[in-house]
Amino acid sequence: MTGGERSRLGAAAAAAVLAAVMTGCASVPTGGPVVRGSGGEDTGEGNGGYVRMLPAGPQPGVGENGLIKGFLRDMGSFEENHHAARMYLMPGPRETWAPGGDVLVYESMDSISFDTDVSSDGTAATIRMRGPQIARITGNGQYIPEETGEVIDVTFELARDDGGEWRINDLPDSLILGSRDVDRAYRPLNLYYFNRDKSTLVPDPVFLPVSSDNLATRLVQKLVSGPTEWLEPAVGSAFPEGATVDVAFDSGSVTVELRGGPTAVRDRYGMGAQLAWTLKQLPEVQDFALRIDGDNVDLPGGEEENLQATDDQWDSVNPSGVSGDPSAYFIRDGQLWSLSGEGQDDDQNEARVQGAPGVGDTPLQKHAVSLDEDRVAGIEAGLESVVLAEAAEGSEYDSVLSGGDYAALSWDGYGDLWVVEEEGGDRDDEERSDPGSKLWLLRDGSEPFEVTAPELDDIAVSEFRISRDGTRAALIAEHEDGPRLYAGRVISDGDDVSVGRLIPLARDLGEVADVAWRSGDQLAVLGQKERGAAQAFLVSLDGSTETTSAGAPTGADMGALTAAPGRPLLSSADDDQVWLTNDRLMWRYVTEGSNPVYPG
Repeated sequence: MTGGERSRLGAAAAAAVLAAVMTGCASVPTGGPVVRGSGGEDTGEGNGGYVRMLPAGPQPGVGENGLIKGFLRDMGSFEENHHAARMYLMPGPRETWAPGGDVLVYESMDSISFDTDVSSDGTAATIRMRGPQIARITGNGQYIPEETGEVIDVTFELARDDGGEWRINDLPDSLILGSRDVDRAYRPLNLYYFNRDKSTLVPDPVFLPVSSDNLATRLVQKLVSGPTEWLEPAVGSAFPEGATVDVAFDSGSVTVELRGGPTAVRDRYGMGAQLAWTLKQLPEVQDFALRIDGDNVDLPGGEEENLQATDDQWDSVNPSGVSGDPSAYFIRDGQLWSLSGEGQDDDQNEARVQGAPGVGDTPLQKHAVSLDEDRVAGIEAGLESVVLAEAAEGSEYDSVLSGGDYAALSWDGYGDLWVVEEEGGDRDDEERSDPGSKLWLLRDGSEPFEVTAPELDDIAVSEFRISRDGTRAALIAEHEDGPRLYAGRVISDGDDVSVGRLIPLARDLGEVADVAWRSGDQLAVLGQKERGAAQAFLVSLDGSTETTSAGAPTGADMGALTAAPGRPLLSSADDDQVWLTNDRLMWRYVTEGSNPVYPG
């Protein structure tokens, strides 16, 4: 079977729970009136209404620092083009201020310092605002966490207005928001685009400002305009470049009118699939229609389709990247075993894998199973070799890469094997000099070539997982202050393949030891907060959503973690026991073994 055939098998994916659902509004602000959208109106804002803030603006007699703090707080209201924030400005800037570019994000007001210099006559003031920048929101809506050390350093010029009140006369062009303001003022959602062979949809997390403008309309317009700058080189869209779109929302129905640009018939299903998975996040959207240059497009499901009731019509490209219910695989006595079942009660079925993987005479330090579950790759324990074998009777391991210190391996949906090689000495040597990593790609499990990954040149990568759609990579890199979690994008053009633009994730975790793709936009991570015990966490790729604890087996020291769409989380403990959870609350013992993995 070729890599292309495996990719087509992956396209026939079974139904999966939608990985990204719209989150509700966060905390209600403490100042200014709170307005709730009426559930009886066609607001398109989800959950029958939403909470937004209409701030009161500057208070009479407010001082210089108080004015700036109030202005920063009220920047979080997008109503009427930041009407509340403009009330802090002098008449001239009030009319001309046009915040654009990246939104700068700080942790809280407590992390910010203000240096104030008031003129001798008390009619003007300069305030310098400084503090750590924890993230930025790009112009196309992507939330990007910043590395430690980034600083917000901006200056505000103040003057007295005709009534003697302080107002801002000169200010930065960027919005500057605290993290809680972001939680209140933005809504995280996914846009969906295609991987390189159009077999799987890929989620592209974006943050849309909360406002009275129709959310479904804004979401479709953003979808048609294209992916975020970070993901754009890794994905494609069925919507033609340069097309314009009008969107109408009425009583649960969205009508999309597309104009301009060539549209092949084969792209119409793709456009429908992108719209269906994107709009499905909004519970108030029941159906949609697509028109191209005035002509109705026949889409699967027709008028009978309800986006909230079924996704069968669009399941062949669903974002899970898996086919059916994949088995898990673990090591027992050096042999590879499979574990199938839903994880309920005692319905798991164990079976020793056929061929060389199940014989156990080739000890593997790490192993990975292809998505079609036909092949097993592993790093030989104590040897500088990566081996591969069919999971079939009579098979034998063949060396496919040798001569290096290999640290991690992973399969993508195209049947290609990714391998991390560490440089700079033995990775077990705490005093190793000049640590770095190379990344190899083996097309269809053979013919290795080096992937361009300059950001890995100076860091030691201990874990690496390619997304099942092949567009992104999750990795754990060693740093002086401990291992950190990153996500990088994958750009592929024939044999010209690169991984880069690493984004830090789960910065609230002090230690991370293992990572797996739980869905197209969520990772399962083995880590710990502060000095707590190691446990499982769920980490969103949107960069902002707080990590969620998935607990840990009682009385066991977790040593590995694995996940897959729609499947139970699995972990192994140091005493060679495999544990499972379906609800992320209660873990139960499953069997003896170690190093469980799902295909990928």
